[in-house]
Amino acid sequence: MYVEVSKEMDAKLKNASKTLGFDEEQLVERALILYLDALEKQVELKKELMAWDKISDEDLTNFEENLK
Repeated sequence: MYVEVSKEMDAKLKNASKTLGFDEEQLVERALILYLDALEKQVELKKELMAWDKISDEDLTNFEENLK
């Protein structure tokens, strides 16, 4: 795979590569793995919050109906 980055990002990547002792490809792969994992968790959280919101709305509607 080919990834094109800005000059600024390339400089940061080269610096991180030297500092951490990983080649640039390994750093990009690790960064993508972490980023995609974080996105997946964010999507799961959003789905869970939407489910809780729906349940909360249903419970509120039921509660209001029981007050009548």
